[in-house]
Amino acid sequence: MFKNIIHSFLLLLTATSFAQEGIKPLTANINYLYGDLKVVSNENTSIQQNKAASLTLPFLDDFSYSPTKSYPNQSLWSDSSTYINSGFGIAPLSIGVATFDGLNKRGYPYTPNLANMSSSLPADTLTSKAINLAPFSSPVVDTSLALSFYYQARGNGDNPEITDSLLVDCYKPLEGKWKTEWFKRGNSSPNTLDTMFKRAFIQVKDTAYLHDGFKFRFRNKATTAGDFDHWHVDYVYFNNNRNSFLDTTYNDYSIGYIPSPYLKNYSSMPWRQYDTADRAYKNTVFIRNNGTNIGTLNYSNNTYDKTNTFVNNYIGGSFPSLGVFDTAGWLNHAPMTNPTYNYTFAPMTNTQEYTIKHYIFRTSPDFISQNDTVLQKQTFSNYYAFDDGSAEGGYYVNGVGGKMATKYTLRVSDTLRAVRIYFDPVGSITLSQSYYFRINIWLPGTSGPGLVLYRDSVKNPAYYSNGTFNKFSEYALTTPLILSPGTYYIGMQQQVATGIVVGFDKNIDHSSSLYYDSGNGWTQSSIRGSIMMRPVFGSELPVGLKENLTSKNNLFSIYPNPASDQFMIRSEQIDNASYTLVNTMGQTVIENKIESQQQSVTTENLSNGIYFLILKVKGQLVQQNKIIIQH
Repeated sequence: MFKNIIHSFLLLLTATSFAQEGIKPLTANINYLYGDLKVVSNENTSIQQNKAASLTLPFLDDFSYSPTKSYPNQSLWSDSSTYINSGFGIAPLSIGVATFDGLNKRGYPYTPNLANMSSSLPADTLTSKAINLAPFSSPVVDTSLALSFYYQARGNGDNPEITDSLLVDCYKPLEGKWKTEWFKRGNSSPNTLDTMFKRAFIQVKDTAYLHDGFKFRFRNKATTAGDFDHWHVDYVYFNNNRNSFLDTTYNDYSIGYIPSPYLKNYSSMPWRQYDTADRAYKNTVFIRNNGTNIGTLNYSNNTYDKTNTFVNNYIGGSFPSLGVFDTAGWLNHAPMTNPTYNYTFAPMTNTQEYTIKHYIFRTSPDFISQNDTVLQKQTFSNYYAFDDGSAEGGYYVNGVGGKMATKYTLRVSDTLRAVRIYFDPVGSITLSQSYYFRINIWLPGTSGPGLVLYRDSVKNPAYYSNGTFNKFSEYALTTPLILSPGTYYIGMQQQVATGIVVGFDKNIDHSSSLYYDSGNGWTQSSIRGSIMMRPVFGSELPVGLKENLTSKNNLFSIYPNPASDQFMIRSEQIDNASYTLVNTMGQTVIENKIESQQQSVTTENLSNGIYFLILKVKGQLVQQNKIIIQH
């Protein structure tokens, strides 16, 4: 273990002013807290499981249900401490892996107050339900039984060190004993270049296993104080008539990841801000051949709205020669892997969620049909998001007063009401004032954020306490902020030197929209991924701003802008015309009639910041402009 070394190194960086951005493992994983495992196993359910009939071969699980479940399939597995997910594995054989780490089934550290961060302790287990192997012992012992699986160390997570391990045990029913049949140690190197899953093949020959009640289990040893030391397991297959040399791969085409979003710049966005220009006309689908034969592939996708009504179909046609992944890699055939999305999302008047079902299929039987279909959600709610909802690490900025911000562009005026932040749930701790932060909004600068538009009151991260916490903590602004169309940077400024850790999604790259300032000015992030910070918008506009906010009839010209002591309103249409200047709190600061074709407005007594100029003719709103006052 090198957790203590890493921690000391980070402190050294801070002490010597080499402040910077970084990624670290999270202390906990709140993605476990989905509703698909509502009842925790108890004595009664254990008795029922013991009375249940044993499974028969073959046993097969590739965890391709990961987009909808975060726990193992309870019809195959008797425990649930591993995390089923679509984000931690790199180039998995099919979408979904079982991840082993230092967290329990609820995403909490097994040992929250672990003193020795160099220790490796028993952590997760993944145990099969009882399997009846008695038919393979008589009349002749079957020696062709074998368990195979694929495994990867680290992936998008934390590297298991040399003292960490992944093990496989088999259970002898009559003796009531487990025996370790396979294990793999971690690596003393960071293991950053290992992006391939390796195959393990275990022959089950001991006759003590060939009885009803046989089980096998995976388990790991890790630092149990957080989300450390990751192993990822995929493609678990147990059957007879197998040969370690010949039985290696099967005729299986699969989808490896959830396809990329259908938006150009975000994963999701407020429905009222969406415009057809925001749509990504193509997205990326990851398709691979896990077999040894080159065959024909077909691809299509269907789109359904939130009422599950079919609204669109795309046919990608067929591809006759999908090569084996080990040599050909992911399929590179644009009609299938970069399909044009030919559906225009219908005009929205409220929250909308679309489901896109991606389908692939072979012209001949497929070994695992479940991994041929992947569900993808495209959400239009009241928030912007860059991430896919799962955190594979934590993002931080070193330095007292460190800042992080993400870039958003509003198409229509709206009210920023809150910011949702996925903080690293570090457990119950006593927070000093230094751990507090402020939500800030910045105007555009020359290379990222510029002037501060809004600085909210001091807040503290909503770390979990007493065993409960939410996935995202929502921080309401003290005063909702009206933002006119344009670009803004929304984020936070910390008070702690070593950083407040925010969830980081490593699978969708929006680093071009993430900026940080560790004390030496704003810099665009160099770390691939997306920070999990979501600004929430609503329609709480003051009277006058709710009308015709996107009017294109610019009857008036406004200059200079930015303004210092005054600006001019110029127009030939001055009959029954008036103007109102409103601050970002919705308060009227100046209101008057327009009495000349070049009306001057004095601003020398106004504070620096953004204001909204509302122009009316005969009492009807005809134009709105954003005015920046900068003395």
